[in-house]
Amino acid sequence: MALKELEVRYAGLRQKDYKLADGEGLYVLVRPNGSKLWRLKYRFGGKEKLLSIGAYPQVSLADARLRRAEAKVALGQGRDPGAREVPVHGTTFEEAARAWHANRLASLEPSHAERLMTRLERDAFPALGAKPLKAITSADVLAMVRTVEARGALDVSRRLKQHVSQIYRFAIPQGWAEQDPAAYITDLLKPKPRVRHMPRVGVRELPELVCAIDQYDGEENPRRRAITRAAMLFTMLTWARTNETRLATWDEFEGLETQEPIWRVPAERMKMEREHLVPLSDQTVTLL
Repeated sequence: MALKELEVRYAGLRQKDYKLADGEGLYVLVRPNGSKLWRLKYRFGGKEKLLSIGAYPQVSLADARLRRAEAKVALGQGRDPGAREVPVHGTTFEEAARAWHANRLASLEPSHAERLMTRLERDAFPALGAKPLKAITSADVLAMVRTVEARGALDVSRRLKQHVSQIYRFAIPQGWAEQDPAAYITDLLKPKPRVRHMPRVGVRELPELVCAIDQYDGEENPRRRAITRAAMLFTMLTWARTNETRLATWDEFEGLETQEPIWRVPAERMKMEREHLVPLSDQTVTLL
């Protein structure tokens, strides 16, 4: 589990050295004399090595994570991060992007982190990856965005523009770049089509909606038609999201033969990542 700043600040003293791990090889070594030293354990050339990063609080938790990210970039390029300082002058866009991404990993859901990197590798790196940050112009960023817009992926193009700006905001304070070229193209992005949300169903319309579902005949296969009809009524009776209904499995339902039947939706399928308990009415049990 990732460290918190307060855990490092108020780490107690012991008679012997001990470690507080932040993950991915990074830890702080707490000495009996009160010193707190950042260390990064890594492997290079088949050997385990140790990189000294500095002492806390002169080197903050955020600074230590940044050094870890820089070291990972160096390792990815086949360089030993402990042999010499990771170069900052002439840093390419891909180097900076991967360091920025690695620095954010602890705060991102794994699936979101993977989508973000996939987006960069598919669209940004082919156009900008090999170029030094200081050499990239607004025209370069716009050309990359226009390529994505051309395939109709307007939401992706806007996200990429945001990612480029975030990477430059990460790079500029470290001397890797001087300005953000993506900051000047906002007004040139193609506008997204206006979203038309489905109108809500009012209380007076509910009986009509129930009748319409009950009379649904949109599929030729009678069995599939019955399942679809039951699934729509089930979703309405339980106030579940459609994904929760579609992905439900039988082992999630408990006590269907008792007076207190329950649908136990596991945390990994819930938006808030908490287990969700749904009491089931008699009508819902009948549908199941």
